[in-house]
Amino acid sequence: MSDAGTDIIIKGEIHSSNADLEEEREILVEGVDHLILEGQAEEAEYSLTQQWYGWIMLIFQYLFARQIYADHTILEDLADAQGADTEYTRKTDLDVLHNSHVLVQMFAVSLFFVLLTYSLYIGMDGRVLAGAGWLFVSSLLPLLVLRIHESRRSEGGRDEVIAEQITEAAREGGRVVAVVGNEHAKNIPDYLPDDLPEPDVRPPQYPFLSISSLKELLYPGFVFFSVLYVFYTILLNYVQILHIPFT
Repeated sequence: MSDAGTDIIIKGEIHSSNADLEEEREILVEGVDHLILEGQAEEAEYSLTQQWYGWIMLIFQYLFARQIYADHTILEDLADAQGADTEYTRKTDLDVLHNSHVLVQMFAVSLFFVLLTYSLYIGMDGRVLAGAGWLFVSSLLPLLVLRIHESRRSEGGRDEVIAEQITEAAREGGRVVAVVGNEHAKNIPDYLPDDLPEPDVRPPQYPFLSISSLKELLYPGFVFFSVLYVFYTILLNYVQILHIPFT
C-alpha cells in the first residue's frame, strides 16, 4: 500500500467477537502499512519466583483465552501479504507483572494462593464443579488486579504505551491499524500527539453484555469449562495422591 499521507484506525473489539474479527479483516483488506495487535509477541519464561504467575497464565491464557478469544491469525496473514509491519502491545505477558508495584504483586500472589487453596479444599470436600469454577477465579482476579493497576498508572500505563507505538508507526506514514480491547480504544486517543491526524476510533459491533455476544460465547464457553473441569480433576487427583492437607 502507498504510504502517502497517514491514516490511523483504532479498532476497539470484544476479544471473543467474531463480528469484530470480520470488521477487522475488512479494514485490513482495504490496506495496511502498520498493524498493532493487543497481545504478547513471544512466550514468557518464568523464573522460580514467578511460577505462581505462570500458573495464572496457564489457567487464563491456555484454558480460557484460547477457547474464548477470536483467533487473529488471519489479521497477521493479511498484514504479511501486504508487507506491513506487525507488532504487539507486549513483549511477553510478564510485562504486566514487571509494570506493577511490588505491593500490588504481593497482593496478587496472596490472592492467588488463597483462592487456589480454597478451590482445592472444596474440591476435596466433594464439590468438584464449584472447585473448578474457583480455580478459574483464582487466576482471573489476581490478573485483573495487576492489569487494572498497570492501566491506571499515571505514567507508563498500558494505554500510554500503545499510544506511543501508534505514534511511532504514524511518523513513518501510511495506514496504521491498531486492534485492541474496547477500553483501550476509548482511552488511547487522549495520549496521541496533537500533530497527528485525528484517529478513526471504531467501537465493537455490539456490547459485551448483549444477546449477540452471549450467543457467540455459548459454545466456546462450554468447551472452556469442559477443558477446565478435566484439568481441575487431574490437579485434584494429583493433590490427593500427595496427601496434602487442606483442613
